[in-house]
Amino acid sequence: MIFKKNKFFLHSLRVLYQGENLRELLDKNKYDYITVISYNDLSLEKEGYGLVRKKLANIHLGGTIEEILDRFARRTRQEVLGTYKISNLEFRLANDDLKKTYNLYKEFERAQGRKPWKIDSFQNTLLFNAYYKDELIASVPCYDLFPYLQVRAMCSKRMGMGERNKELYKLIGSATRRLIFEICKYAKEKGYEFVGLGSINYSTPQKANVANFKMFFGSREGEEYTYVFKSRRFIALDRIRKFLNILPKRRPV
Repeated sequence: MIFKKNKFFLHSLRVLYQGENLRELLDKNKYDYITVISYNDLSLEKEGYGLVRKKLANIHLGGTIEEILDRFARRTRQEVLGTYKISNLEFRLANDDLKKTYNLYKEFERAQGRKPWKIDSFQNTLLFNAYYKDELIASVPCYDLFPYLQVRAMCSKRMGMGERNKELYKLIGSATRRLIFEICKYAKEKGYEFVGLGSINYSTPQKANVANFKMFFGSREGEEYTYVFKSRRFIALDRIRKFLNILPKRRPV
């Protein structure tokens, strides 16, 4: 899967590797910033690319769907099964609901002090959504990188909900777990090998909580290789940007 972007006079290329001919695609004279993300070692550092390796949580889809569910942690499995008793709770492959999905993601990211990606990053994703009483409460957009289904983001209306409505807070948490299971069912039926839940990191308590959540689905650890190239022009402009950001701000007169 290939993403190209032009901003001012800078040109960038992002590749979620699916066997493309990289020798033809990766033209350093054409792009100022190149990112290649792969589940396999492509040895691009030999071509002058920087390399970052990450640990991943992948739900492998071997066996029946019942056996996949049985590999979930006991409490996670119980929460998934409990959602079948909740009326007005619905799960959809909702590709026609991009605007609402993106707005939910944007609010979720901002509530945690993070800058959300732009809506064009959701192009070519499959949108798996949970609705309660016809209101969107959770979403897990995924990249279709057959034979892998890679989660792009996880977001919900749970942020700030705990004190205001504890019952709905709990329901959204369970619905999100069920949504992961529904994605596994979809991927199993379509012949995918695994559902990738993204990177795991135990360096802080908060990151460890997220990592543990991802591993509760019977996930196995995998590896991701991210290769990055930056042109001299990009590096120079980035240094100028960082320098300007550290200058003291003048107070208005």
